[in-house]
Amino acid sequence: MSRSRLNAYLKHGQFLVKGWLLPGAPEAIIRLSDEQRSANLQGGVAEIGVYHGKLFILLYLLGSENEPAVAIDLFSQQELNIDNSGAGDLERLKRNLFRHADTSRLLIHEGDSTQLTSKDLLRFSRGPLRMISIDGGHTADITAHDLATSEGALIEGGIIVLDDCFNEMWPGVVDGVHKYFSQQRTIVPFGIGANKTFFCHGPFARQYADVLRKLDPRSIEQEFLGAQVVYFNFAPWSFSGWYKKVDAWRSLRRVYHDTLSHLYRYSS
Repeated sequence: MSRSRLNAYLKHGQFLVKGWLLPGAPEAIIRLSDEQRSANLQGGVAEIGVYHGKLFILLYLLGSENEPAVAIDLFSQQELNIDNSGAGDLERLKRNLFRHADTSRLLIHEGDSTQLTSKDLLRFSRGPLRMISIDGGHTADITAHDLATSEGALIEGGIIVLDDCFNEMWPGVVDGVHKYFSQQRTIVPFGIGANKTFFCHGPFARQYADVLRKLDPRSIEQEFLGAQVVYFNFAPWSFSGWYKKVDAWRSLRRVYHDTLSHLYRYSS
C-alpha cells in the first residue's frame, strides 16, 4: 500500500468516482485496517457490489502486494438486478482503478453473488480475507446469503462491512441481517456509523470497537443483535457545536460580549 496514493484518493480521487461513501466511513475502515496490520494480520480484501469502485478502490489501496482484491458484481448482467440497487459498470471500474490505483492484484467475478459460496470466495482470493464489504443486492435473502458467504471466507480477526443496514430506503437489508442472525453465528456486530455496520469474530469485537470509539467523542454504546456496539454520528459538527468545543472560540466569544458590555455602559 502506498500512503501517498491513499491520501491522494481520500483528498481528491474519491470525489471523482461515482458512488456513495459518507464522511467518516473511509477513516473508520482505514483505522480498522491499521489495527489489523498492527496484529500482523494478512489476507485479501473483497467487495460484493462494487458499482464504480468508490469504496473498492479504498480497500484496494489498503492492500499489500501479496493481498488479492476481489471485485464481485453483476456488471453487464443487470437483468438479475431484481431490486435495482445499483448498476455496476465494469469498464468504469477498471478506468477508475487505473486512475487512482492499479490492477495488479485485481480479480473480477461478474455474476450473481447468490450463486457463490464461501469456497468460491476463498478460491478467488487464494485464501481467507481480512476485510469484506457487502453492498450487493438489498433484499433480505440476498443480504443473508452474502453475509453467509463472507463469514465463511473471513480470516480470524477479519472484518465485514455491511452497507445500508439502517437506511430507510432499503428495509430488506436489516431484514436480511435479522434473518441471518436468527441462528448463532461466529461473527457479531461491533460498530455502526456512516451507513456502515461492522462485524467481526466475537473475541475481536471489543478491540475493534475501541478503535472506532476514538473517532468520535460523541460515540455511544447500544445493543444490537444481543451484542454491545459503538454507534457514531459521523455528521460534521455544526458551527455552533464546533466553536463551543474550541477554547479559542470560547475566549473570542467572551471578549466579544465583554466589549459590547463595555460599550453599552460607556454610551449610557
